[in-house]
Amino acid sequence: MREVLVVVKSGDVKALELAGQIVSRLDGLGSSGRIVENRTDQEGCTDAFCLASGGPRPQLAVVLGGDGTMISVARKLASECVPLMGINLGRLGFLTQLTGDDWREPLELVVQKGFAVSQLIMLTCEVARNGRQIFHSGAVNDVVVRGSMARLIKVGIVFGGERLGGFRADGMVVATPTGATAYSMSAGGPLVHPDLQVLTITPICPFLCDFRPMVLPTDRPLDMGVEEATADVVLTCDGQATFPLQPGDWVRVRRSPHTLRLVAVGRHSYFNKLLDKGFIRER
Repeated sequence: MREVLVVVKSGDVKALELAGQIVSRLDGLGSSGRIVENRTDQEGCTDAFCLASGGPRPQLAVVLGGDGTMISVARKLASECVPLMGINLGRLGFLTQLTGDDWREPLELVVQKGFAVSQLIMLTCEVARNGRQIFHSGAVNDVVVRGSMARLIKVGIVFGGERLGGFRADGMVVATPTGATAYSMSAGGPLVHPDLQVLTITPICPFLCDFRPMVLPTDRPLDMGVEEATADVVLTCDGQATFPLQPGDWVRVRRSPHTLRLVAVGRHSYFNKLLDKGFIRER
């Protein structure tokens, strides 16, 4: 590992202190560590060049923060195929592999002996208005179309060119298996094993319709059209990248050519994480 990017949550003093310790250890192992702050999409930082401040391409990114920071960094570094190793300084820490107390030995093993990588699917979405693309973004967890002020909207659903219908709800969540434990689950969607190459679509508070959460293959595009709206409608990607929608807009969601690349460290299986984080409870 010649170049290691150490990414900290913007303005997090605890993360900056830990980043200094990590860079010092990397130097002792013969690697070059560089600390950068992860600025948000709203601050104009949306790609790898911005995140890495134009420096050399890293071979590894060590991310200090919670799941939100991991997701933000993953979207920005996806096109560079940089693997991520997360150290949890947040609350849930479902995506992060380590904690602030157990990073030393795993980091040394990764730097000195290499590592395996788990690759998880990501999504890409495009907004078309009057036949012209006006927005695009990647997503690690989910792509959501929803109304504001708890107002119903009518969303048309087309999968692989076949119309499923128009449904009234507060919104629709399209999620990866990684995102199944986030907004999708809160809206009543299923838990999905991360090894599966599928996406889910789940309505948010559906009104007088029988649209159930669905698990779909990723070999065809999923289109969501804003057919009716009595208030503002917004598209969100991972709850971080946002774009205002208008009636008549179509959002096309596909499987991304890029993947979420996680360094295979830590001791917890997927099911152990579900148990540890309270997604499954034995009564």
